[in-house]
Amino acid sequence: MNQLKCVVFRGLPKELEEELNKFLECTPCRVESITQSEYRGHVTVTVLYTLDPMPPGEL
Repeated sequence: MNQLKCVVFRGLPKELEEELNKFLECTPCRVESITQSEYRGHVTVTVLYTLDPMPPGEL
């Protein structure tokens, strides 16, 4: 069974979108849950995920 992991992103909406996209492009994972909150123009996104196992032969 894969271990559940968590990552939190905070910032202005455009910056946050770029950070989140980069994370998802570089991390082979299955997103289990995403929550979002906003306070004074800053957004917080919390992502719960599990890592996908790498296919044989890929490093």
